[in-house]
Amino acid sequence: MKKLSMRHYVLAGVLGALIAALGFTPIGMIPVPTPAGAATILHIPVIVVALLEGPKMGGLVGFLFGAVSFWRAIVAPSNPVAQVMFTDPFTAFLPRMLIGPVAYWVFNFTRRQKPRWMVAAACGLLTWDLSYRVAVQYEAVQPGPEGYLFFVPFGIAAGYLVMRALSGDGAPVIAGALAGSLTNTVGVLGLVTLRGILPLSASAVIAVVQGLPEAAVSCLVALLLYRALSGRYAEKGEID
Repeated sequence: MKKLSMRHYVLAGVLGALIAALGFTPIGMIPVPTPAGAATILHIPVIVVALLEGPKMGGLVGFLFGAVSFWRAIVAPSNPVAQVMFTDPFTAFLPRMLIGPVAYWVFNFTRRQKPRWMVAAACGLLTWDLSYRVAVQYEAVQPGPEGYLFFVPFGIAAGYLVMRALSGDGAPVIAGALAGSLTNTVGVLGLVTLRGILPLSASAVIAVVQGLPEAAVSCLVALLLYRALSGRYAEKGEID
């Protein structure tokens, strides 16, 4: 584990303050007509901090993200369902505290071994399954093997696009950002589904409508921020 300098802590503090500032604005919490009430970009600073500073700092900033969600659900909930979801400390804090560590571990794993096909296959399978579930939810297809097989091309296309996206030197950053974003989406929706707040079908719809766009935005913005910030740090000899 690399030694953290004062500059690293300052960056983590600045991004943490950014989370707090954006948490009560439409920029950080974008209103959407789903039970969750809002799509978010607040996990992006958590991911960037984790990639630059390591899992401990990512977990710390993730805790602040959870605190903002918890406090917002108390004083300014998006809707009654969102209030129930995020006034539960486990739902508000646990997935957000895991964003940074998961993003960092996937980033390191991909940087060292570059398992692009594994990430692409996982994204393809996820897209295939979620597309089918959403189609069934909206009665676009009938449940059954025929309907499930109909969405195979969607999964193949998603896997191919991810493989192409991960072919450059930004692959580890993109993989880490994707993992961090999905940790937030799957963690929150998994907990509320297990608690019976939302049915699995509704959680699947939210995952597609909010989770996939959030993941795409996370990959792009995290890559741009990481390249800009890591370049400045490298000039000063402060990161590997």
